[in-house]
Amino acid sequence: MLYIGQGLPSLKTFCSHMCLPNPVSQKAYDKINSKIADVSEALANASMKKAAVEKKIIHGPVDSVAVSGDGTWKTYGHISLIGVYTLIGSRLASS
Repeated sequence: MLYIGQGLPSLKTFCSHMCLPNPVSQKAYDKINSKIADVSEALANASMKKAAVEKKIIHGPVDSVAVSGDGTWKTYGHISLIGVYTLIGSRLASS
């Protein structure tokens, strides 16, 4: 629920409306969210490393790479903890 901008209280409300048993305790909820964050970070790092390796394989040695990026937030004003960012790389000529 944290990753859609909600917390444990919202999960409890959802479960009660759906006639489901109470969810986990706050301690277990925090532990689960921590594990999700760790795995998400590891996957993101692995994906970026793979992209860097592919860039070298495709284009040979690259001295520099230009990137273009764009992002957005769930709420206006960059106060949200939820955002999406996309980067697009382009090879620059080697010097």
